[in-house]
Amino acid sequence: MASNELKFGLDEFLSQTAKLPEKALKLFIYHLMCLKLYHEANPTDADFEKMYLRSKPIAEEFEAKLLIVRHTEGEKKSKTEGVDLALANIKGKTGYARQWYDKIKPIYYHTDKVRFDAIFPKGLKPFTGKKDSIITAVGTLSLNIGADTNPAMIAIKAEVDAQYLLIHPKRHDQIEVKAETGAQYDQLEEIRVRAMEMEYRNTGLLMDKFPKNENKIQDSFHDMELLLSKQQTLWDVAIDATTTIELTKRTLLAPTKLKATSHFGSASVYLSSTPGGTDSLPVALLEDIEKKFTAADFGITEYGLHRHITIKNTNNHAIRIKFKIG
Repeated sequence: MASNELKFGLDEFLSQTAKLPEKALKLFIYHLMCLKLYHEANPTDADFEKMYLRSKPIAEEFEAKLLIVRHTEGEKKSKTEGVDLALANIKGKTGYARQWYDKIKPIYYHTDKVRFDAIFPKGLKPFTGKKDSIITAVGTLSLNIGADTNPAMIAIKAEVDAQYLLIHPKRHDQIEVKAETGAQYDQLEEIRVRAMEMEYRNTGLLMDKFPKNENKIQDSFHDMELLLSKQQTLWDVAIDATTTIELTKRTLLAPTKLKATSHFGSASVYLSSTPGGTDSLPVALLEDIEKKFTAADFGITEYGLHRHITIKNTNNHAIRIKFKIG
């Protein structure tokens, strides 16, 4: 059997999308669109109605959950960067910990070594460990300084407290969003499995409807290239004067990242429902300026239908387009 054909005895929808929720969702929304079109063309066919109606809520739940997960991932990244930046300011040869050490040393090291050792019992070593250890070390330093009445020590303690009050809540928020992200991943995986199992179940029903017609099942209801092939993601193409081309056909999602540059002139990009069509919002490409955008910028909602990436050149001369998906 060729590599681009289904092994009907195996649930390849499930196995080929393991740890790939975006791929699974793309497969499922395309499958759902195919079922919808067949259902609309055959309104009295109970099988198409059944498959479409049982698949639609799963697709909607899947799409909504993936957006939530991506949003939570963004929050996690932002909070992690905030914690890492605050920690970078504390540790290292020029960090706050070294500054506090150097400020306190001339105050107590030679005049009251016991007091100095009580403030830094392990020197600067606690400020070089893991995140939580460093944060704990800052809090411990504040406690060790305590109610010191030396004006210089009062000022130093204020700096220490300010840094602790800055980083401790950031770390708490980071831990919370990390736990939330883990829970969201588990929920997303559960939906992925349900969606891929449903597409497999629908395939079984389609085999009953179209016995010994595997090609029709594959070509009419599934994105076989996406399922079983490694898809091209980079293009470098020339477009003749006043010409519109279909760059490729892909199932995208709203958050799918895209990047394009037009050389020798401007151009417009569309995500259309027909080859070479323009039935979406245009994304303008200015000459020699890299454009980063997402599929959401096309202003469409039915990504299972709008799959044709179209590029329009309105110049009276040829241009060159560099395009990337992902």
